Amino acid sequence: ALESVLAAADGEYDTVWSLGDIVGYGPCPNECVALVEDIATLSVMGNHDWAALGRPGIDVEYFNPHARQAVYWTRETLSDSSRAYLNQLADTPVGAPEAPDVLVTHGSPRVPVLEYIQTPTIAMENFACFTEAICLVGHTHKPTIYHWELRDELEPEDGQSEHQVATVSHVLPQIDARLRLSTSNRRRFIINPGSVGQPRDNDARAAYAILDLEARTWNYRRVAYPIELTQSQMRTADLPKRLVDRLSFGW
Repeated sequence: ALESVLAAADGEYDTVWSLGDIVGYGPCPNECVALVEDIATLSVMGNHDWAALGRPGIDVEYFNPHARQAVYWTRETLSDSSRAYLNQLADTPVGAPEAPDVLVTHGSPRVPVLEYIQTPTIAMENFACFTEAICLVGHTHKPTIYHWELRDELEPEDGQSEHQVATVSHVLPQIDARLRLSTSNRRRFIINPGSVGQPRDNDARAAYAILDLEARTWNYRRVAYPIELTQSQMRTADLPKRLVDRLSFGW
């Protein structure tokens, strides 16, 4: 899936940012780490990266049985060089050197490795935890855009006095449609590009996005990859059948 995404986007990007969970489910953790290390200028720690390292702070016993088995297998499979790379990943939100108004994290600005942003309410709470115009997140495996806006409204009692109202809207991005990111101190975004290798939105294709910093656009993409090859590799590694089967359906 990762190779297919990079091939599909070839020539369209200047740099690669990884939002975490490089390892933890798939059958080629060392290959994925090596590829991300080679191409990504920015990469952050995901909860499955953390769990695969066996670092304190995540109790794998709370994972579902299939994810837990995959994590234990990944721990045994990781090479020393893969462990070294994963261990140095940031487990707090990081700013993008190329874009000072963009924040990158895995879960959320509030709880960087573990919190899922899955509702406008949780997104609203997290907008208070950062000041950048755009925050990119992963973790949920679902492509999503949360748009925060601060508006002036008149008091209904007199129709003259103004007060400010903050709202968060939830938008599902359209494939291959360039979304204009008009940002200001009154308009900000939390954006999730979806998952390269483990989509959860009932679309089995790999998900990624192109962020154009100059044009201020977000272009969400999907690309097919040889799922059967990945599934064959998972069976050879004796990874759980449910994890193998779900790749065919994107859930």
